[in-house]
Amino acid sequence: MNAIAPLRIETSIPRETAPHPAMSALKSSRWFASFPQASLTALATPSSLRSFSSGQVVAPEGKSCGSIVLVVKGRVRAVRRAEGGREMTVEVHRAGELITEALFDPAGVLSNDWVAGETSLLLFMPKDEFIAQVRQLPDAALMLARDFERRLTRVKALACGLALADVQTRLYDALARLAREEGEPGPEGTVVRKCPTQQELGNEIGACRETVSRMIAELARQELVSLKGRRLTISSRFLARGTVTGAA
Repeated sequence: MNAIAPLRIETSIPRETAPHPAMSALKSSRWFASFPQASLTALATPSSLRSFSSGQVVAPEGKSCGSIVLVVKGRVRAVRRAEGGREMTVEVHRAGELITEALFDPAGVLSNDWVAGETSLLLFMPKDEFIAQVRQLPDAALMLARDFERRLTRVKALACGLALADVQTRLYDALARLAREEGEPGPEGTVVRKCPTQQELGNEIGACRETVSRMIAELARQELVSLKGRRLTISSRFLARGTVTGAA
């Protein structure tokens, strides 16, 4: 007589759904810290993460863009180009910042190129969904207003520098701004781990690369800065000089 096998009951345990990659990017950003879970979900669902290599065009001037972009990693430069090929960096968007150009323009036409300044990871969010969520969150609306004010201050400082200051002063202001925004205190001064290239600095202050190279070499000779690869150390003596144009 065969033994009766015990009754085997199988229960299916639901697996946890893997978080949407866009959700992780939003939650890691201070910009979205005040957003409730429902708002984050509404933004993350239609959003997409994309990677760009250094120098790659993220979005071209004159084209329509229907997205707000969060810089998750890396840097994105807003670049204007002249007919002769000369270019100027109007803004630099760093990790944690939003690119909100043409946010309220129905056509969404870009006034400049967006170019990856280094290998970058970007989150593209539909403009309409972003605006819909901001409408419901007063803190987010205030943060957006503060962001616009900060960017306007930067652009005004850039315009004043180009109009009123010489190239040397503009470079000094750019280095001081780098120290404030990206620097880390160290025993020898303020360290910027990923300094823009000399060409990028030249594009930012309206000077050629050779001029920037010559002035940085002179600062290094005076032991005011030290450049090793992309690692820039700015001495406290240099920062104590202050700036002429008052760049923010």
